[in-house]
Amino acid sequence: MPTLEVSKKDLEKLVGKKLSEKEIEEHLMFVKGEIDGQDGDTLKVDVKETNRPDLWSTEGIAREIKARTGKEKGIPKYKTTKSKLTVNIEKSVKESRPFTVGAVLKGVKITDELLIQLIQLQEKVAMTFGRKRREAAIGVYDFDKIKGNIRYYGADPRTKKFVPLEFKVEMDLDEILEMHPKGKEYAHLLKGKKLYPVFEDAEGNVLSMPPVINSNYSGKVTQETKNLFVEVSGFNLETINIALNVMVMAIADRGAKIETVTITDSNGKKYVTPDFGRKKIKIGIDYINKITGLKLSEKEATKLLQNARYEVKKKGKLFELEYGNYRNDILHPIDVVEDILIGYGYNSIKTNKPEMSVVGFDNPETAHIDKVRDVCVGMGLQEVLTFTLTSKEKQFEMIGENENGFVEISNPVSANRSIFRKNIYPELLEFLSKNKHNEYPQKIFEVGKTIELDNSTDTKTAEKTKVCVVMANKGYGFTQIKSVFDAICKEMQIACTIKESTNKAFKEGKSAEIIGQSKGIFGELDEKTTEAFGIKQPVIVLEMEI
Repeated sequence: MPTLEVSKKDLEKLVGKKLSEKEIEEHLMFVKGEIDGQDGDTLKVDVKETNRPDLWSTEGIAREIKARTGKEKGIPKYKTTKSKLTVNIEKSVKESRPFTVGAVLKGVKITDELLIQLIQLQEKVAMTFGRKRREAAIGVYDFDKIKGNIRYYGADPRTKKFVPLEFKVEMDLDEILEMHPKGKEYAHLLKGKKLYPVFEDAEGNVLSMPPVINSNYSGKVTQETKNLFVEVSGFNLETINIALNVMVMAIADRGAKIETVTITDSNGKKYVTPDFGRKKIKIGIDYINKITGLKLSEKEATKLLQNARYEVKKKGKLFELEYGNYRNDILHPIDVVEDILIGYGYNSIKTNKPEMSVVGFDNPETAHIDKVRDVCVGMGLQEVLTFTLTSKEKQFEMIGENENGFVEISNPVSANRSIFRKNIYPELLEFLSKNKHNEYPQKIFEVGKTIELDNSTDTKTAEKTKVCVVMANKGYGFTQIKSVFDAICKEMQIACTIKESTNKAFKEGKSAEIIGQSKGIFGELDEKTTEAFGIKQPVIVLEMEI
């Protein structure tokens, strides 16, 4: 969670009014923040809103306060004019860092407060939202030192040289990674690349080597700097556009004028940034009141939505909302409800005592799942639990599955936790691979959730509850796993039929697809599948919906 240093006087200046300590504490609730300490004028603010990089600065907090208190409403509006600057992306950066976006900011008054917030925001966005510069690396430059258009290309690390920031000696790119503090810290992001990405102006002056370090020539911003060029590079255009918008909005909130930059990608396609576009979502007043337990009128809901920086239009029984594309945290109407509750104030919600006493009982689904567990335990199987988040390698590469239908995390912390599992049995195979030293037979099962894409639902995903049985030992074959399938179907009264399966993870002619009241598969795994997990014993698998 980002922890920010905020000047109280600077915050008051941006909000446009004096604020008492109590008011600041109350207003910080709008950004899920609280004061974690104070040293004179400097407040240490702990912001628990990890999905809103636009709030990770004094400017962002002030922007939210002004809207929530009614001083402003709707989507923040920023005027842009077109600059003459073009950034040309060459194909040589395709492997190392293929995309970039940029903006020019004119008439910037560089104060101590702006410099502190600029550096802080740049670091917070790149480190947290940008996953330690892997997904988004930000460069800020003295625009007046840039000559002509900018070339973004892959350079030979041994022949291309420049003076890195805060150094006086010219160094080649590999030397920077070996000797500069930032080079050592981020060298792993360029490890194994034949060419390193470089920004260079029309006269051959190097601006930076993203995502590592700016040049000392143009990448140093001082109080004498009047105009800025900001760029963000990475692998996903949506991600780097959000990062750019967040940076540009913060600087513009202090009076800078925004000029757009034309980007020409490696295929010759042109696009203009920054792009302050809009997204849409619909929500009904009945849904809002049902989820919140409040009794808001349409007028009250509209005001709360406008204060949360939505543009509101009434279409029949629904609100049609527009919001800024700098927000990627709104995935479902429930996220809009959260914004409404933040504006309403959680402390303003009245508590009610239950009007009747009730007797608790097992949820029918839970009772059903427990019965499946009992059946499996009765067959001598041992229950295990594995993670729902997993890796692409296990879920399709190691079992020969195609990539269709998987729900992927947009900014995963680790490649080992980058997608939701669609099948349980690869996770149980990994469990067996780590228990090869234990005696056989090994007979395990798991009852758990899988998630896959489904465009017919509100969330575009479908969650399924499955039972998965994996058994390993010499002599195990189709007959043994078929008997497990028959036992589960009989005890759970599931009517199913089977037909021959063509799943590549299983032996040809030794596996069956389950159809009917349940869907799934069972059979003998192919040797290629077991070898991929380092298992030398024959393995049989059953996985079916319950």
